[in-house]
Amino acid sequence: MENNHEEAANVMAFDALYTTNQIQKLKVLLPYIEPSMQKNMAVYIKYMELQYTMRYVRRHPFQISGCSIRDEQKQKPDLQSLCLQLGLYSSPEEIRQLEQFRNMLQTMETFQEMSQTISALQEIFPDMSASSPFSGSSSEESDAEPGTFGTGSFSMMDMLMNMLTPEQKEMFEMFQQQNLEPYH
Repeated sequence: MENNHEEAANVMAFDALYTTNQIQKLKVLLPYIEPSMQKNMAVYIKYMELQYTMRYVRRHPFQISGCSIRDEQKQKPDLQSLCLQLGLYSSPEEIRQLEQFRNMLQTMETFQEMSQTISALQEIFPDMSASSPFSGSSSEESDAEPGTFGTGSFSMMDMLMNMLTPEQKEMFEMFQQQNLEPYH
């Protein structure tokens, strides 16, 4: 809940940057104006905001402080956080789509972490590379128990796959198929 207030404050700060006190006073007075005139007044207020915004941008052609998603270190934007922020102003259907996108992002992150873990384990245990789906070779069945360090039978991938939810497994398999198919 606290995050919602913070995001609403960001929107209010943006709105405050592109308006004047005079325009804000008109917004406060709007409910007190005769109902038949309220629509016209609302259009006039928005027109004044547009005029002010255009003048402001011409006078200040530089980047707006605090409105950049990237800092000096060129970090990637937090797309999951962005989805949450957009959800505050979205319809139920859009929220559902944003949640699906967030789940896909989480699955991709899990896939990347698993790939890095498997690569690191392959360096430590070179014998397990024959059982890895990333090596491009087929794995052979062995009599050794799953999870043991037998010769070529240890499948870290099987162990990691058992840690995923069914949805994550499905996404992982989809990404794996895309990585193994040649690009046309």
